[in-house]
Amino acid sequence: MSNLIPRLSDLLFRHCGFSVPQGFAESYVKLHDSDWYRAQDHWERVVVRVLNSTAVPESADDEQAMRIAVTAAATGLHNSPLRTRCSLCVSEGRPS
Repeated sequence: MSNLIPRLSDLLFRHCGFSVPQGFAESYVKLHDSDWYRAQDHWERVVVRVLNSTAVPESADDEQAMRIAVTAAATGLHNSPLRTRCSLCVSEGRPS
């Protein structure tokens, strides 16, 4: 299902089909020193974690599950008091 995870570059557009906070993708990439590759990798890992959590009902089909996971992940990352650093970067010993 990870091939259904939207690219951060697609989330830049208002009509991307996913509900994410305005400015999320730009902020998340900046958090990774504008390294789109690293930001995309971390974004995908976060979405997979949400997909495997109780935030996504087991009864959801693949498309519904992805929409729920993307919205939850983006909203959580964007509105978190810790949004000034990436926990995956920190765990890898990289500054964020």
